[in-house]
Amino acid sequence: MQVTKLGKKEKETNLKSVDVKVLEGLGLYDPRNKTKLAAQLNMSRETLSYRIKCLRSHFSLYLQANLYHTNIGLRKAMAFAESKPGYEELLVQCLKSNDYWLYVSQCIGASKCLATYGIPAGKEPEFEGFLAKLGESEQVSDVSFFWSTCIHNVNATTTWFDKTSEKWMFPWDSWLKEISTSNRELPYTLKEPEGYFQKADWVDIMILKELEKNYAITFEAIAKQLNTSKQRIKYHFKNHIVKKRMLEGPQILAAHYSGLSPETCFFIFTFKSFKDFSRFATSLLNKPFVRAMGKVYHKDQLFARLYLPRQELRNFIEALSKLVRTRFIETYQYVIEDPAKVERQTISYEFFKDGNWRYDHQKHLEKLQSAIEESVILS
Repeated sequence: MQVTKLGKKEKETNLKSVDVKVLEGLGLYDPRNKTKLAAQLNMSRETLSYRIKCLRSHFSLYLQANLYHTNIGLRKAMAFAESKPGYEELLVQCLKSNDYWLYVSQCIGASKCLATYGIPAGKEPEFEGFLAKLGESEQVSDVSFFWSTCIHNVNATTTWFDKTSEKWMFPWDSWLKEISTSNRELPYTLKEPEGYFQKADWVDIMILKELEKNYAITFEAIAKQLNTSKQRIKYHFKNHIVKKRMLEGPQILAAHYSGLSPETCFFIFTFKSFKDFSRFATSLLNKPFVRAMGKVYHKDQLFARLYLPRQELRNFIEALSKLVRTRFIETYQYVIEDPAKVERQTISYEFFKDGNWRYDHQKHLEKLQSAIEESVILS
């Protein structure tokens, strides 16, 4: 597995309309072909390269692949845990004791963590047993979880950016009207799948792992790492990964609200009907304050990771209050994540053997117990 720690690298730098245009283009077109991407954006290749360089240095730009885990035999789960004060770091290590973690973050204002997992289909009872064991620890006060669809990624767009003033707009009243009339179809990533299918082979998994680290990596570079030909990598990408829908697309992460005191929040919204759930979810598909979202299994609940300036977070909550008062939303809850306490890792490719995932439940329990015992000794 490849682990990345993400921290704050934001600077008080104004985002230009051309930068927002590039961010949008990176999400729509292939970032590996800068010549074609530049043509699509009606700019020179040199200008595009320069703007990407600026976005990396001033706005913490990351280009990663967002996988459709359903078609590589992995089922998404979201876990929430709270430790007793002073044991926050232990809680993180405990959540990471399961090799199939994908994302772990600590929250601000409470000893809470949230984690995302991609668990091999058929191993749900073992994973639930792992979380139950975590909940038995004296240092942990609460553990809960839910199974979900794959997570739908939302990249920044020019939708709410004013080119004249070169500032972000937040027309919450217009958004509320949009929700009531939205009739777009949900993307496949927000629909509960009929099943989980292992469609990948070893080469596919290795390509996906590299794309998770850097979506702009060239096929030549991947081929060199795998000691194979570029043609073989291109064949697997086109005829396996794309054709069998293992890849949702690029995930373009950038601090596009830098200078506006942004917060990253994790929300769960509960609706009285699937129709309301669908209207709300589709209204968020092109909004720049949304990072990602997914559906809770067998419930009319949407979870979303949102990225908003602090003042606009208050305005967003006021808009939600209106939806609650009109009974469009039953309820909602949220936590604020600490951007300096976020970790991601790629799919655990090292446990993919002979065309399937190896899940060692006993090993996970032993790692969990070891982390807890080590903490007790150090305290």
